[in-house]
Formats: sequence, C-alpha cells, structure tokens
Amino acid sequence: MDSNGLADPYVKLHLLPGASKSSKLRTKTLYSTLNPVWNETLVYHGITKDDMQRKTLR
Repeated sequence: MDSNGLADPYVKLHLLPGASKSSKLRTKTLYSTLNPVWNETLVYHGITKDDMQRKTLR
C-alpha cells in the first residue's frame, strides 16, 4: 500500500518445474486500487496437454 492507502497490484504466474523466462507470466499493473479485477487472458505457448499433466501453476 502507498501513502494514500491504495495499492498497485499485479499477479505473477510461474509454471513449475521450469526456470526459463517463458515459464513466467505477469498481468498488467492496476494502479490505485484495493479491489483489482483483471480481465486478461495469459497464455503459455509451446506447452502440450502432456506437459501440463506434469506442471504446477503457482
């Protein structure tokens, strides 16, 4: 929270196991809000259904 009592939130997604930049995604930052709503779709490219069976989203 900043000095005016509001926040600038965002969400980070990590697809585990995976250490590459392509396994990390982030939403846009929403400024000056305590009630964020993200109407975004984040897409991991190059991931098969088989890969997803062995991955965890954190």
